Amino acid sequence: MKKIHILFIAVFVVLCAVPSFAAQIHAFVTGITAAGAQNRPEMEATLQTLLASRLNGSAVAVAGSAAEADILISGTYISIGKIFSIDAIAKTAAGKVVARSFVQGESQDELIPAVGKLAEKLSAELSKTNVEISSPAVATAIIANATQIKPTVTGEFIKPKEQENAAVSGWQSKRLDGAANLMASGMVLPDGSRELFLAEGQRIAYYRQGSDMKLVAETTLKPAEKIISIDTITSAEGALDVYVSVIRGSELASQVWQVKGDQLVLVSSNLPYYFRSASLSGGPKKLYAQAMGRNDDFYGDVAEATRVGSAITLKNPIKMPRYGTIYSFNQFRDSDGKIMTVVVNNDGYLVVYDEKLKEVWRSNDKFGGSELYFQMETNTDERTTGDKYRWIFMNQRIQVTSKGDVLVGKNDGFWVLGNSRSYKRGAVYCMTWNGSSLEEKWRTRDTQNYMPDFLFDESRNELLILQTVQRSGITERGASALSIKKVE
Repeated sequence: MKKIHILFIAVFVVLCAVPSFAAQIHAFVTGITAAGAQNRPEMEATLQTLLASRLNGSAVAVAGSAAEADILISGTYISIGKIFSIDAIAKTAAGKVVARSFVQGESQDELIPAVGKLAEKLSAELSKTNVEISSPAVATAIIANATQIKPTVTGEFIKPKEQENAAVSGWQSKRLDGAANLMASGMVLPDGSRELFLAEGQRIAYYRQGSDMKLVAETTLKPAEKIISIDTITSAEGALDVYVSVIRGSELASQVWQVKGDQLVLVSSNLPYYFRSASLSGGPKKLYAQAMGRNDDFYGDVAEATRVGSAITLKNPIKMPRYGTIYSFNQFRDSDGKIMTVVVNNDGYLVVYDEKLKEVWRSNDKFGGSELYFQMETNTDERTTGDKYRWIFMNQRIQVTSKGDVLVGKNDGFWVLGNSRSYKRGAVYCMTWNGSSLEEKWRTRDTQNYMPDFLFDESRNELLILQTVQRSGITERGASALSIKKVE
């Protein structure tokens, strides 16, 4: 009997020595349907992001996709007058309901706290549920051997497995004064440095980028003017023209600047066009222009532009497909040499059109995303929205390489609702046309800040990514940073 007692105690001690691990439940918020809400797509995306960000905790971790999750969470947002209700349901991959919860509020001011309460309720319910952990996203509590530990991918680009070992190098600037939201590159100087132009609000900054970013010159426009794009093109005389699209009140008053010595010199102003330089279908870089109409923010065709003094000559017009403007489109050629047009539409989806401007493909994910906007006074919308101004948000540029690759930016945010936008991270995607759709070739890793602009310098195979490291305020200009990644 004594031996049995000793054996029992020994087993008990061994069992107590084994650590206990409580595996987190990995959940994925598939979406929240906002029935009858204004700006429905934006509201649904915002609610999904808010709920996912508030679910992370000791009991529940948010998975990156539905395939990696143990639990799938969906919900419904209903608003009647000022009162709203959000109902959520959690299911296993097999469809078994494991938790339900809801919250209510009496005004939109209570929306964000209500989502937080909903996340707390769901987390509490899920922590009481015995869910079978079978997702590949959930690691076992005890690693049996070292071969189960996979090394972290350290490259700047996420690529297919056969390309994961590609070498990647980069350069990072120090903090730059001003929350710049636009960027354009100029000439390569004899010492190998690169001319760069950054713009913010009413300010243009001229840098030379070598081993560091050297501010050479700065100029400021009038308080009533706002810069909405900045582009460069080499003129017929060999000089570098810096085209700055400017909104003054409700009119276009664009400008052209040149670098003369170490100064920025204004050579033309009050031009009634939007300007953009681009390499359509991977061809040579050209300057394009588009007009503004009385009732249309972007009017008529986009056309090639040349300038003599303050006179702008337009030729070779390009008819725009639906959603297409000078800032939202580019072109590429398919395997048969046919010209395809790619556009970021108003909701942020990539849309591809054939030669007859017929839509042939639309992305499932949103791309683009910009906090830069200008306003136009309107009497029509005020009756329905209560806002005397119409907000026009600028699109992230689409760049096409000589190989036909399509580069597009993508910002994700924690607050995108109506005219309120605040993004917290961004990435650049390289996509290629496979004959039926655009498929991802590679993408950069997410920045830790809002990415207002990017450029691909194909001659050097370098990707320039502009980031906002500190947002501007009433008394602060904010700050920016530039990173350059070598694409191998």
